[in-house]
Amino acid sequence: MNPPHISLSPSRTSFSAHAKSLFRVGLPLALSQVSEMAMGVTDTILLGSLGVEALAVGGIANNFFFTTMVTFQAILGGVGVLLSHARGAEEHGRVASYDGPRVMSAGFALSVLVFIPCLILLLFSGQLFALLGEPAEVVQHGNAFIHILLYSLLPDLALIGVCRVALPSLGYEAMLLWVMPLMAVLNGITNATLIHGWFGFPAYGLFGSARATTLTGWVIGLALIGLCLCRAPLRKVMKLVRVRWVVLKELLRLGGPMMASAASEILLFQITTLRAGQLGTQSLAAHQVALNTASLLFMVCLAVGQAANVRVAYWRGAGHMDQARRAALSALGIVLVWTFATGLLLFFLPDVIAKLYYTGAPPDEATFQTTMLLLRIAGIFQIVDGLQTVCNGALRGCGDAMVPMVIGIMSYGVVGIGGGGLLAFQGHFGVEGLWIGLASGLGVTAVALGYRLYRVLQRG
Repeated sequence: MNPPHISLSPSRTSFSAHAKSLFRVGLPLALSQVSEMAMGVTDTILLGSLGVEALAVGGIANNFFFTTMVTFQAILGGVGVLLSHARGAEEHGRVASYDGPRVMSAGFALSVLVFIPCLILLLFSGQLFALLGEPAEVVQHGNAFIHILLYSLLPDLALIGVCRVALPSLGYEAMLLWVMPLMAVLNGITNATLIHGWFGFPAYGLFGSARATTLTGWVIGLALIGLCLCRAPLRKVMKLVRVRWVVLKELLRLGGPMMASAASEILLFQITTLRAGQLGTQSLAAHQVALNTASLLFMVCLAVGQAANVRVAYWRGAGHMDQARRAALSALGIVLVWTFATGLLLFFLPDVIAKLYYTGAPPDEATFQTTMLLLRIAGIFQIVDGLQTVCNGALRGCGDAMVPMVIGIMSYGVVGIGGGGLLAFQGHFGVEGLWIGLASGLGVTAVALGYRLYRVLQRG
């Protein structure tokens, strides 16, 4: 597969060398995640210029579309695992179970297969909004907004989705380093142009945002594929061959649990947000500030977890489980340092962070105090969240997806949702109880996944 850099040989793989390798893979992934967040922020600002109704409609429609799409996109994670495994085997003189072209062809086929149920679910968005009790105008315009976004679903899954998991595994993660930020810039320019009618284009208002996002998806998706085809090693790997059921089945074995895990984690935070809303606007405002801050800091942990997935799978394919263990431990060390440092910031300076959000009319004292308390809880919460993310990534790199899925669903459902609800409503802890439930659920997940990772790596 001939990546553009030389992989570390077993004799050179100190913990610092593993850390450098993780940074090399993780940095483009982190910037990719931040770029996607920037797209959401840009859309919100531009839609806000049209008024409260447009902001509400665009917010709920974008949230539902991208949450659904990202959940289905998670099933493609197995593509990266198999490609990393194959690359490690090839570079260390071993025979891989599945070669690159067969994995990529099966990955493209899988993306088209999951496109169908994802499309069907999104087609019924209007009915789902109505069931949730949304106002009639939000239902009508939100449904129309999503129906425009549906035209970007195929490139989001089959082009961008497959390339995002494949490129880091093939050693071409740097390609994401500038393509994904470009996506954020292009999205902002096209949104402003089609919403407000710049450069002689019609002003489509609310629906201009959906058109712009759709156009951006196709342009970036085709650009990624075009860039891949310009590189001879990638062109070789992306050569379409007959899809073998055995490869597709392995992708489903790995990707199915990944998708279920993603859905359960998303559900955990969605339910917590709805419950915070039931506790009143003050609780919801404090919850949103803490969640937004934690989500931004979590991007680093997510990138390191994805990098751990790539590097552990690589060394497993190379047949060096001792190096896979070192890669996993290095990733855990990086995340522990990051989350501990930022956790101290959240715990000791919550007032400074809270004031960054309340720049307009100052909130009442109770809301501000609640926000600071949630930020302190978030300081602890993000440590366990970061550790469970890296453990999950490393386990997936070892080909272990089913057990982590069960651990996650049980911990999120019983401890996170169940325990948080009991503390918030029966225990009268309010929104603080919801966040204690979140932190506890993720803490149980981190401990269980850590033990599972230890056993899997010891077993080899």
